[in-house]
Amino acid sequence: MRLIFASNNKAKTREMAKFTKLFGFDLVSYVDVLGEKLSFPAESTTSQEENAKQKAVFIHEHLPNEWVLADDTGFFLEAFPDRFGVTASREFGALGLHGNEEVNDYLLDLYKDIPDEKRGAYFLSTMALCSPEGKVTIAAERGGVRIARELHPGPDLGGITDLLLAENGKSLSEMPVEEAVAFHDRGRTFKALIEKAGLNK
Repeated sequence: MRLIFASNNKAKTREMAKFTKLFGFDLVSYVDVLGEKLSFPAESTTSQEENAKQKAVFIHEHLPNEWVLADDTGFFLEAFPDRFGVTASREFGALGLHGNEEVNDYLLDLYKDIPDEKRGAYFLSTMALCSPEGKVTIAAERGGVRIARELHPGPDLGGITDLLLAENGKSLSEMPVEEAVAFHDRGRTFKALIEKAGLNK
């Protein structure tokens, strides 16, 4: 089954396609189907659910016969409760950070003096799935439990997940995607989403 992904983020699209494939779904960028790149409406700074729903419905208006998937991910840090969250990517941009390496270096420096008991952290993925009939299903799940003291890169995933440890003590990156899907916020959320939508196989 084909899903259209409502995102202009190529890295996120590639990552999501790895997860959806494990559940038997082919993920395609809306750009590849529509033939043009669109500018999404301005996002909320407080509601991930609203952001995900808005993106899915926006692309569904242009591709009304398709199943459209959208994701909005927040990054939550115990040691910095008033920062990041829903606006994490925008905050990194405002700091002038470009690319995964700069972001990870920044986080390692930010956490260099933070004790183990204050290193709690997680991603929260919120997804919206819009059916061809226009029905929207929402799901949200967490992934990760704390910030590591060094990078733990892996074969299939990357980014901040090189630093985010899961319940099994491994980073979300260092596991192959077939293992990471059970711990990663987007893997967990997609699984919950297709179950709610009645599309699980």
